[in-house]
Amino acid sequence: MKRTAILLFAAALACHRQEAARPPVAQTRVPKPAAAAHRAEVGDTMPPYSAAYLDGKPFDLASEKGNVVFVNVWATWCGPCRMEIPELQKLHERYAARGFKVIGVSVDDTGAADVRKFVQEQKIGYPIVLDAEGNLANLLQTTVLPTSVILDPNGKIVWRQVGALMPNEMDRVDAVIASALRRG
Repeated sequence: MKRTAILLFAAALACHRQEAARPPVAQTRVPKPAAAAHRAEVGDTMPPYSAAYLDGKPFDLASEKGNVVFVNVWATWCGPCRMEIPELQKLHERYAARGFKVIGVSVDDTGAADVRKFVQEQKIGYPIVLDAEGNLANLLQTTVLPTSVILDPNGKIVWRQVGALMPNEMDRVDAVIASALRRG
């Protein structure tokens, strides 16, 4: 318990540090993975992943084939994660009718009720999956929050970002999404 509190405190501090040339990032308590069985870089097929939505219903990323999917690994306590929520919400609203989904994957370990409350307060309209064990972060081989990938309709990773999505990057992201939607 004490170790977890120390790790959370250190992660919260890291969450507020920013480098001038890069978008803000937060280090999470997800351990660095050992040699991964699957690769999760641009050009690779997304490894299998399943978890549960906040309401407890099962989520399987493979069931999203045919859609363009923006997968965002985040936490409620992460400042950079909070900062990008409005941009993710705009993407969700702009492209949802065209076969695009934003799926937030929360690594919070405080339980679904706390994350649901945060989602309601922030008016997040895209689906949220709870992954307290950090399984997706391990699949993506990252210890940085937020980390995001965009998958094309075949489940191939076409874009990856470690750190927060900044408003000045939206044109590039829009172009990736539009290209992926045309492939569908």
